[in-house]
Amino acid sequence: MGKQVEAFIREFFDQNPLSHVGLVTIKDGIAHCITELGGSPESHIKALMGKLECSGDASLQNALELVLGYLNQIPSYGHREVLILYSALSTCDPGDLMETIQKCKKSKIRCSVIGLAAEMFVCKHLCEETGGTYSVALDEVSLLILMIPM
Repeated sequence: MGKQVEAFIREFFDQNPLSHVGLVTIKDGIAHCITELGGSPESHIKALMGKLECSGDASLQNALELVLGYLNQIPSYGHREVLILYSALSTCDPGDLMETIQKCKKSKIRCSVIGLAAEMFVCKHLCEETGGTYSVALDEVSLLILMIPM
């Protein structure tokens, strides 16, 4: 999956040279910010390599709360969007995930999810509420196709 993520980051910045990206991982129920919002594809790729291993429970709510904190700082004329690559089959959240999804919607944060396992209702619901797209990758080729920036 690392090669597909690297290809996505490079292609994203080729098509959107003025945009910024930040990377977050979820391990052991905790969301970790790997890189701050920035416009250097090389720094994102370098920071990401070696940090794609899975560990413990995933918490979609913790990841969304972290992202909300970062993206709410962007002025209202800016575009706020999240792409989640989600490989877990469940989410173990400390609070009400549906309330967090409504916060994302209210903050006009578009959330899209590419599932790496099976379809999950909560991921589909998140995308529907925030105007994002939801897909499940069947293999590495379909993952790369789904990740190509539009």
